[in-house]
Amino acid sequence: MGLMLCPADDEVTSPDISWSYYGFGLFREWLAQAEGFALPEMAGFGGNRPWSSLATTLAPLLSHPDDDGDLAPAHCAAMLPRLEAIVEERPHAADDPVSGDASTTPAG
Repeated sequence: MGLMLCPADDEVTSPDISWSYYGFGLFREWLAQAEGFALPEMAGFGGNRPWSSLATTLAPLLSHPDDDGDLAPAHCAAMLPRLEAIVEERPHAADDPVSGDASTTPAG
C-alpha cells in the first residue's frame, strides 16, 4: 500500500509520484526540516504545536492525513513555488534523481 501525488486532470505529462506511507512520512519530515521545524512536535504527529502557529504554504500537505482524500487545487498552486524553491536550495548529489543527473552510478 502507498499513496500517489498527482494532478487530478487528463494531463499525461504532469509530474506524478508515488510512495509507500513510510516513504511519504520521510518526505514530509524532510520538508518540515526545510521549513525550520520538526514534524513530531506538531499536532497529529505526536506533539501539541498547532499548525496555525506556522507560516508555511506547505501546511496543507504536511498536516493532511495520509489516507484521507485530495488536496484542494488552490492549496497545490500555492505550495508549488515553495516546493520548487526547496528543491533548488538543497545540495544535489551526482546521482540525485530529483535533480535529473543520474548519469553516474555508485560503485558496488
